[in-house]
Amino acid sequence: MKDWNSVFDGILTERQFKVNEPMNRHNTYGIGGPADVFVMPQTEDQLKQVLRRADELHIPVTVIGGGSNSLISDRGIRGITLCTARMKSSTVRKGNQIIVTGGAGTGAVSRFAMKEGLSGLEFAAGIPGTLLGAVFMNANGYGSKFANVVHSVRTVTRDGRQEKHYTLEEIQYGDSDSVFMHNGDIILEVVFDLKEGNPEEIKAVMDEYQASRRAKQPLEKRSAGTMFLRPPGHYVGPMIKGCDLMGFAIGDAQVSTKHPDFVVNNGKASATDILAVLHEVQRRVQEKYHVHLPLDVRMMGEDFSQE
Repeated sequence: MKDWNSVFDGILTERQFKVNEPMNRHNTYGIGGPADVFVMPQTEDQLKQVLRRADELHIPVTVIGGGSNSLISDRGIRGITLCTARMKSSTVRKGNQIIVTGGAGTGAVSRFAMKEGLSGLEFAAGIPGTLLGAVFMNANGYGSKFANVVHSVRTVTRDGRQEKHYTLEEIQYGDSDSVFMHNGDIILEVVFDLKEGNPEEIKAVMDEYQASRRAKQPLEKRSAGTMFLRPPGHYVGPMIKGCDLMGFAIGDAQVSTKHPDFVVNNGKASATDILAVLHEVQRRVQEKYHVHLPLDVRMMGEDFSQE
């Protein structure tokens, strides 16, 4: 076993890392085996120092935010699991721009914009997890997405040695995709371009979206949000319903009876159970409609590769 105290000596306090930490405590699914060490930097400098030390010692690093779009292996995560959700955050307005750093929650930032009378982040009010994580994967909802409002992003490279700045064009946003999902850069700061609006009208839209989410999504159960990307020219929900898969379950992993694009944890589901349900949905949709449903969830941990 590695001496993690010596690895983080001079960088973190003992309260900022946990050895053999169960990852089911750190994601919305409530699933996942132990991380070798779970690290919680509070500042950008600590984050960079951890990355540099890991690079020097050739220790693999897995980065997680609020864990809202993640499926973590039952065998856990080897090396360092670096959590950005505990970082000190700031959200400030400059003109019609909002600048966000650290582990700020997506909902908190959208409410900040509302109170400031800035429109554009209404769709994000009910998206769980951290704002930087949502920007990382171009989260979307109600006809909008982060690619519509992001102006620029500041990152640090995975070795912790170089800061980089990206324009919107350089981020190369796609459906649940960005350049950061391929180059390993970690987002430190996001600048949004928003429009002036009426706070009461903005709040009314946010309330409408929230009510719609509560009515249509299984928010009362543990999940990682929608699990499949929409293939061009097709709709995911009707195909899953057409395969009579609503309520299909393996163990405590179940296709939601409320929203077919969700696979929920009814209590004690394992990552293996969730993945088995996802693969069965893919198999049946392929068999009936000759359409492949790409997964829209981050696969993390031992023996898991991104699909």
